[in-house]
Amino acid sequence: MKVISSLEDAKSFIKDYKSERKISLIPTMGNLHIGHMKLIKSASSSSVKVVSIYVNELQFNDKNDYSNYPRTLVDDLSLCEDNNVDLVFTPKSSEVGNHISGDKNDLPKFTSYMCGSKRPGHFSGVYKIVKFLFEIIQPDMAYFGKKDFQQLLLIKYIASTYFPKLKIIDINTVRDRDNIALSSRLCRISPESFDKVKLIFETLQSMKKRLQKGIDYNIVKERTLLELINRDISVEYLDLRSLYTLNELKNINDQCGIFIACYIDHVRLIDNIEI
Repeated sequence: MKVISSLEDAKSFIKDYKSERKISLIPTMGNLHIGHMKLIKSASSSSVKVVSIYVNELQFNDKNDYSNYPRTLVDDLSLCEDNNVDLVFTPKSSEVGNHISGDKNDLPKFTSYMCGSKRPGHFSGVYKIVKFLFEIIQPDMAYFGKKDFQQLLLIKYIASTYFPKLKIIDINTVRDRDNIALSSRLCRISPESFDKVKLIFETLQSMKKRLQKGIDYNIVKERTLLELINRDISVEYLDLRSLYTLNELKNINDQCGIFIACYIDHVRLIDNIEI
């Protein structure tokens, strides 16, 4: 396994393999967990597996969140080696900044919803770093989880607009035995608060069942918000939206989902469920 920080060295590594094998890219911000391992294992065993590790300051609207984001590079490299990764790309902030400094965003409308309305600059930062990685690594396939569903739609937009030969492969959210969606931020949750974390997906499942029984969405949402507030969970948004446009809906259809962002122990967590 190679570990490369230089952009030119990364390009050289890819060039050596590009004509013979397909390239699989798994972009991450490190602090790797079982969810990341699922992405790595989903990549074709015959391809060159590339994992990028870069904590992208541009997509953090909260400086404290950026500063406190867990960084565990030594452990991450060990996990990558154990999972047959060929290259770990750890670009330097200075080189990334120089490369993307003049890049203009053409963000689609749906990035102004949900996380986009609550985290100024977040999707602009995601857009820039993902486009940068696609340009440097030139992957044939790139793997992303469905937990960050809004981000996933943006990445598909970037690929279809600028990299039409690139296949974006989405992987179902990886959950633990309590149905908690795995996240690097979970390490900041106190042990006493994990019962609250369990409630996130339980809440989404309960809402889905109520909606499928024909109960009005506004009634379901109002009751759910009260239940969460009573459990000391601060809800940022709880929306019923189209899976394709992320437009807000008033009633369920065959192509919709419920999306939530909330705070537990001052840690922001997101999740979603398809209906």
